[in-house]
Amino acid sequence: MSDQLKFTKSERALLRRLAAEAWNVELSQHLTALLEQFNIWTNSGMNAFELSDKIHEFHNGIARELYGRYTNLDPSIVVSRAIAVGILGKEVLDESLANKLAPEIKYFSVSTSAVEPNEDR
Repeated sequence: MSDQLKFTKSERALLRRLAAEAWNVELSQHLTALLEQFNIWTNSGMNAFELSDKIHEFHNGIARELYGRYTNLDPSIVVSRAIAVGILGKEVLDESLANKLAPEIKYFSVSTSAVEPNEDR
């Protein structure tokens, strides 16, 4: 989708920073859900084995998925997706970069609208 040559050096740096920010936000959301499992365990709502299973599921599931997404895909792609699904707001992009990413943002907005909620399109 993206061609590195169409982005300036400063835009590529911004895309890398925004990709890291999106990864942090998305990982934090999932860690918050895992924290809820710790709270259940703390309140004797589950035993240590059940909590260990939840941690294992997190590590082998969403944590690996996010790691793969954010380390293997081009930053322009993950930033476009993050904006489309509401992880990052559109205001993080200047007009030039927003125009360059518009097709990818639209693609992810259309392809994920039935799957992921998007509050800020």
